[in-house]
Amino acid sequence: MEEARKEEYGDDRRNSETQRRLNSLPFFESAQKTEKTSKKSIGSEDVCEYESTMLSDFETEHESRLEERMRHMSDTFSEYLMYLIQERNMENAEVWKRAIVDRKIFSKIKNNASYHPNKLTALCLCVGAKLNMDETRDLLARAGYALSPCDKTDIIFSYFIENEIYDMIELDIQLEEHGLPCIIS
Repeated sequence: MEEARKEEYGDDRRNSETQRRLNSLPFFESAQKTEKTSKKSIGSEDVCEYESTMLSDFETEHESRLEERMRHMSDTFSEYLMYLIQERNMENAEVWKRAIVDRKIFSKIKNNASYHPNKLTALCLCVGAKLNMDETRDLLARAGYALSPCDKTDIIFSYFIENEIYDMIELDIQLEEHGLPCIIS
């Protein structure tokens, strides 16, 4: 086997002709430099410094927000919605008006922690509060709902939320164009 390799490729793995052709390729030289630098060993001090930098970056950027979420993990639909509205520095009236939800229903949600609105109302409040997709899923789950990839209404709401289109009139037009009942009567 060894003799067959030597016969086909020569004694050196790369004979001078092959090496010359490789060196003429524009990417080969930079690839060799990258390979050489990656072979240098990283000292344990460098690794510790890197880990400490990464940890402090996480702590400064995310830890307080993570702790805040942990404090709200057992919130009901109502409590979590009020928290999200407050976190965005929004007014309650701004949310229920943008969501096209009746003030009396919003008041029930706000004043009764165990009240669960219907799914369409919950979806409208997600748009009204300008929630992202993770917050929307979380809020809906607290009321016992989930977004279905097989339901046209859920798909339309999901699309609007994913693309941060918080316009209920345009959303209502899309519902109507897809043969679904309108929200605005």
